[in-house]
Amino acid sequence: MGHPLKEYCKLNLLPFLGLGISVQAPINLIGGLLMLWATGSGLDLKSVGIFAAVTLPYSLKFLWAPLIDRLNLPWASVMGRKRAWCFLFQLGVLGGLFFISFLDPKINTMPLFFGCLFIAICAASQELTVDSLRIDVLKGDDLTNGTVLKEFGTRLGYFAATAGMIALSSVLSWQTVYQISCALVLIGMVSLMMISEKPSQSTPVNFETMIYAPFRDLMKRQNLALLCLFIVLYKLCNGMLGKMAYPFYYDIGFTKNQIALVSATFGSIITTLGIFMGGFVLNKFKFRPLLLTLGMIEILTSLAFAWLAVLGPNLLAFMCVIIFDNIIGGIGSAVWVVFLSKMCSRNFSATQYGFLNALTMVPLTLIGTASGWLAQTLGWVDFFMLTGLMMVPALCLLSFHKKFFTV
Repeated sequence: MGHPLKEYCKLNLLPFLGLGISVQAPINLIGGLLMLWATGSGLDLKSVGIFAAVTLPYSLKFLWAPLIDRLNLPWASVMGRKRAWCFLFQLGVLGGLFFISFLDPKINTMPLFFGCLFIAICAASQELTVDSLRIDVLKGDDLTNGTVLKEFGTRLGYFAATAGMIALSSVLSWQTVYQISCALVLIGMVSLMMISEKPSQSTPVNFETMIYAPFRDLMKRQNLALLCLFIVLYKLCNGMLGKMAYPFYYDIGFTKNQIALVSATFGSIITTLGIFMGGFVLNKFKFRPLLLTLGMIEILTSLAFAWLAVLGPNLLAFMCVIIFDNIIGGIGSAVWVVFLSKMCSRNFSATQYGFLNALTMVPLTLIGTASGWLAQTLGWVDFFMLTGLMMVPALCLLSFHKKFFTV
């Protein structure tokens, strides 16, 4: 089910598989894996908690996106503007990982924190630049297929930087594990060298070219207010439900081992399958019917979780819900990234994509924070019914503003 393999093996697309690995690995290496390392080293939980703040640059990367769109680095005349920036950020991630590999979380807590913060800034910027480069150099079906390969690469990066590194930590020191993890970034650096980007001409760096022009261009092609509203509304359901999934599984009686096996492991495999299915449907259907259908199915996903809440710790039902949720999540992930990419102009891809992608974080950070209170107040069944209703405004906007979607 999907494209012939040769469609994904085109020489201009394969580098984005490696770049996906390089993009995803750092956030896991300075996220959950670092927490595990710090806890195992004897660092108290209060101190471990401060490392949660190091991923903040991922939410703020749109602020420096205009620099990537307009400012040329000295070697941009040879590599191209976006490749030059991406190479710089990859060097930063590589150097940061090598630096923290010599630290002890209990003894060097603050140097480790600032080292991880530096990695996060470089890694978030690498992610932004890779997405911008993908929009700039790929067109038509290649953009869709290249996006699917990049998303698949992120899944490989996730597995390598979590399960792979945890397995290595059982036989090697954490310092050695983090030095080995540098290879995941090297994969991205080699992949970057395989991409062709036209050398960029120097452009004026001012408010007009960096801020006003990208948004003026976006407003010419779309109703910007409606686009922003739609992005936030469409992600409300997922933002609310996703935050409470693991607490829900545990609260209704599933064991940690069952959650790890069914949701974290089996669910991740199903999500990867869904990503490739997303590539298939993207080449068969237009965005508007796709987003409408996926939105309605997401309502059914909320109802499936409500059903599981009624049943309790039924393992077969748990697996059915995970299959349904994760395969739709994988398809939706591929569709959503391509949708945002198609909304952007190649002249301002970093700024526009960074801004639109940042909007998807609003429900996760603002609305998602109230999810625990709502779940406790309403109970799990009513909570999931509410998350399903949160998709309705987005579907109404999508139905009544047909001219809004021009891709």
